[in-house]
Amino acid sequence: MISINGIYAQKNLNSIDKSSLIEILSQEKVQLLDVRTEHEFQDGAIEGAINIDFWDPDFEQKVMAKMNKKITIVVYCAAGGRSEMACKLLSKKGFKLIYDLQGGYEDYAN
Repeated sequence: MISINGIYAQKNLNSIDKSSLIEILSQEKVQLLDVRTEHEFQDGAIEGAINIDFWDPDFEQKVMAKMNKKITIVVYCAAGGRSEMACKLLSKKGFKLIYDLQGGYEDYAN
């Protein structure tokens, strides 16, 4: 794993930690994609995040309609499993600047 200023890269999957996310949010326009369920999202989320449930049958279509492929996107779920799968899907769909939040919302909130 390669570490560059708290941002990690491994096999085309970029991972970002909480402190690096906070820093990048203050410096540039970033899309936040919360792939948890609506119930999980209502219990707490990162400010400005768009919620699209990864298990929604229309997940792919909703992401393509709401997210811009040209703008950096940070994806997160509860702990990291769904977001990793979502990042791989987004990469296949042509998104270029994709980060998976390490530890998901659970780590971010603590």
